[in-house]
Amino acid sequence: METIKEFYGGTSLDCNDAEFMMKKGKVELKYYKIITNIMGRKNKHTKYGIEVVKKCVNNNIVSEEKKEIFNCIEKEEVADRVLELLKVNKVSPINVVDILEDLSAKRRGLLIK
Repeated sequence: METIKEFYGGTSLDCNDAEFMMKKGKVELKYYKIITNIMGRKNKHTKYGIEVVKKCVNNNIVSEEKKEIFNCIEKEEVADRVLELLKVNKVSPINVVDILEDLSAKRRGLLIK
């Protein structure tokens, strides 16, 4: 099994974001596509996952949190759409699992359970 992490995109929170208003400092969010190549007995198949990283800088103190979800999506184009949705809506690591569960419930077959 081979796993590759590929940077998808990033964003930052600004004064229009509620979370920023509670914390005075710089908050960056980065989104990664996790690509896992799984070798079976007869063939190889690929599954995709998501990683969300939140980095806060406040008074020269850096804190970071992240969440990785492996092998939750079967198609790369679906993984890209999910990553774009997460990025546009500035989803943080603490909320990403709930968002993926909601997407899975609304669009059966989109995500693997």
